[in-house]
Amino acid sequence: MKADVFDPRALREAFGAFPTAVTVITASDPAGRPVGFTANSFTSVSLDPPLLLVCVAKTARDYPAMTAAEHFAINILSEAQKDVSIKFARPAEDRFAAVGWGRGPNGCPIFAQVAAWFECSMHDVIEAGDHVMMVGRVTAFESSGLNGLGYARGGYFTPGANSSAAGGEIGAVAVLERHGALFPLGDQNLALPSYSAGSGDPAKTLASQLEQLGLSVHDWFSLFDL
Repeated sequence: MKADVFDPRALREAFGAFPTAVTVITASDPAGRPVGFTANSFTSVSLDPPLLLVCVAKTARDYPAMTAAEHFAINILSEAQKDVSIKFARPAEDRFAAVGWGRGPNGCPIFAQVAAWFECSMHDVIEAGDHVMMVGRVTAFESSGLNGLGYARGGYFTPGANSSAAGGEIGAVAVLERHGALFPLGDQNLALPSYSAGSGDPAKTLASQLEQLGLSVHDWFSLFDL
């Protein structure tokens, strides 16, 4: 799509094709009350010095308190914290009542059971259209080893579960046709020729075996997660 002015919804959907982590950004307002909201526009910036950044919409309810804070924290949610993400993405008077949390070394709210957290001093605030980029210098952090929660195309996913499924055994099954009708194998007319391989390509191996039987093999076109 090319235009001087893009359709915001279409552009948002295109941005959403990029899978991200899900975080809750937290800080304290001038009265010491905790503030925070869900954000997925987070990235690491530098190891030396240790810098990260997060983008904050200027329309966010806690935008004034967040950008004025001397310190803020990034809570990277774990795969079991989808409800926390939803809670902090919606307007609510007391979002923090729904999650266990404590104060970090610099007083920022740190959540329990997160995949990782970072407490930062405010390094810079950079204007960027309808958002600002908050660049933080990491002053403390901790990683729990828990799998993080992911977000893409308007939905949540758990990378750990997806990786486990992808690591399973891959198999190939062929459907044979003879004169326009299915051609089963065996006396019971129930068996389909199949092959499974741990490290090889089962589809290519099965195709090779069928070709050795004098059968014509056409392109494979379906992939199923069973």
